[in-house]
Amino acid sequence: MDTNRFKASHDFSNVQKNLHNNSGYSVESYSQQAKDYIHDMKSKNQEATKQGFMTQAQKSAKEVWEEIQEIASEAWEKNHSDEKK
Repeated sequence: MDTNRFKASHDFSNVQKNLHNNSGYSVESYSQQAKDYIHDMKSKNQEATKQGFMTQAQKSAKEVWEEIQEIASEAWEKNHSDEKK
């Protein structure tokens, strides 16, 4: 079990600090994703909408949240079992 993946930057008590320190959560980052989404929709001859982009962003956030949950669970199990010793 690799618990080294749990970074100090995953400080659940300070969401604003985490957003500021994680370059993946910036207007510039999402601007590029919006451009990519619009281009993808045009290539499929579909209309690009804000709702569609927001749905895509929500799915992406859910995937990240699921990964964080796995990492946090591993960290909990490791530390909780260490406390019992």
